[in-house]
Amino acid sequence: MVLAYFPLFWQLSSFPVQQWDESRTALDALGMLVHHDWLVARYLGEPDLWNCKPPLWLWTLAGSIHLFGPTELGLRLPAALAALATVGLTYYAAARWLRSPVAGLLAGLVLLTSPGYVCFHVARTADFDAFLTLWTTAGTLSWLAYLRTGRTRWAWATGVGFTLAILTKGIAGAMFGPGLVLALALTGSWVRLRRPAPWLAAGLVLLVTASWYLVREAAAPGYLEAVWQFEVGGPAAHELEGNNAPFEWYLSLLANTKFALWLLPALLGMSLGWWQPKGSTAWWLGRVLTAVVGSFLLVISLAQTKLSWYDAPAFPLMAVLAASGLTVGFRLIRQAAKLQLSLWGLLAGVLGIAAFPYLNQVQYLRQLSKYRFDNHQLVYGHHLRQQWQQQPGIWQYTLGTDGSFNDAPEFYRMAAEYTQHHTVRLLAPWRVAEARSGETVVVCGQKATRAWQTAFQTETLVQSDSCRTLRLGARR
Repeated sequence: MVLAYFPLFWQLSSFPVQQWDESRTALDALGMLVHHDWLVARYLGEPDLWNCKPPLWLWTLAGSIHLFGPTELGLRLPAALAALATVGLTYYAAARWLRSPVAGLLAGLVLLTSPGYVCFHVARTADFDAFLTLWTTAGTLSWLAYLRTGRTRWAWATGVGFTLAILTKGIAGAMFGPGLVLALALTGSWVRLRRPAPWLAAGLVLLVTASWYLVREAAAPGYLEAVWQFEVGGPAAHELEGNNAPFEWYLSLLANTKFALWLLPALLGMSLGWWQPKGSTAWWLGRVLTAVVGSFLLVISLAQTKLSWYDAPAFPLMAVLAASGLTVGFRLIRQAAKLQLSLWGLLAGVLGIAAFPYLNQVQYLRQLSKYRFDNHQLVYGHHLRQQWQQQPGIWQYTLGTDGSFNDAPEFYRMAAEYTQHHTVRLLAPWRVAEARSGETVVVCGQKATRAWQTAFQTETLVQSDSCRTLRLGARR
């Protein structure tokens, strides 16, 4: 828990709301509070058919916004807590299956030092993927336990986990399905399907999923068509918005950056499923997790639309595999060399192995802080908070954008209206003529500022970084 602080929570609120896709998700969640509509996510007042995921994550975000306000912390805290819970799951799984809390510590550290997991769009921003990964990890580990023990509770836990995953991000929550079936084959566990529990659990997933999609379509028709276009058929068969890459792209990212330091131990953990004794814990971990991770990577690699965060659900399972490879490998070496190590010696060894990747991850987060204000259209929120402190009497104003497509200014506009009860509008540079002398305009970045200073004489009321609050004078 202590070691999780820096990767997951340090400087969590120091970055402005990100353009892709945090600001759009934040707008949908805040819109639920503004419009009092918990079924239909709205964008600019209309049903959002581009971001057509199910509502579980938006409900969670809306609850956090209600408690902490529409701030960077209010948006990101649920994702960070979901990531912390996922780290806890990897610890529990490795400690239980490898019969060593030190192995659990190692698995948790592998996940915390994976650049593909502790990054924007997953553990560090208010996007869907940290929440999705929590539920897919819980579902997969439950399936592993069911295949080995046959206990009914684990079958039901599998159903609940993947139901929550689908309610978080739709079809993405079901992409582990082929791997779950393959795990049955690789472990020879078909006998488990003779019991009613897994079938009833699968029925739960289908019933809840179908109910949501039918209710949502009835609330605002056109939803199912949008789901097919943007979530299922479209991304699978066509590249959306130019997001295409070669088949091997995800594997290349894993090997070169996202999991580079831990990939060889993970491959060793996978191989244990074929050369460790049948029925051993390493055998179960190797076969089941390899089936799920391998099938999942194959599915997303075959899809035409590829985005760098689509592989997020694989990282906790690969962290357990890496811990398995390192733990079993060390045990074999220790037995051959007849080494005797105390618990403190084992802990020191694990911390030594993870020290460089951990410090590297912290340094990466430090570097990010230097670039947080590079995109001027993201920093309206920081400036508005300065304005509210220095000029509390300003309650009606315009946000002058640079005209680029960016939802961050719209989020900060809606947040100002929601928390401060201000009256705020957005104007692009080509709409400067709609303003009048005497109005107040907030601009960030040279392009947005130049448009207003060219059209009007201006007086600067508040200034921070690249942002200014201007009082418009006579037209030029």
